[in-house]
Amino acid sequence: MKKQWSIVLLITLILLVVVFSVMNVDPVAINFGFTMIRVPLVVVIIVTLLIGVLIAVILSTTMILQNKSEQKKLNKRLVEFEEESKKDKDELKTRHKKEVESLKEDKDKAQTKIRELERHIQNIQKTNSTQGKNENI
Repeated sequence: MKKQWSIVLLITLILLVVVFSVMNVDPVAINFGFTMIRVPLVVVIIVTLLIGVLIAVILSTTMILQNKSEQKKLNKRLVEFEEESKKDKDELKTRHKKEVESLKEDKDKAQTKIRELERHIQNIQKTNSTQGKNENI
């Protein structure tokens, strides 16, 4: 359906150009400063239009190329940032793992120390209770 509309639009545009050309066949003088020529008005209009299209194509192509270049630079930076982010993430995981292991070791040492102190307290309590019994005797 879209292709059909394109064909209809193209045929309409061609008909308009043909009618416009037939209506504007009168010759006009163009002064270039050093010489003067006479050409049909339709030729002047079409040449001017083509020059405008050529300028537009050149400018848009330049902008497209600049945008592609900028896009490549930005994509490269994005890849670098992603790699750096992955590296930082891996470093953080490693550091976190080491910290967790260190804290577990500290916890184990603290629990061992607590058990030793509890045994020591029990020994002191036994000693005190034994001494208290001996004094009562």
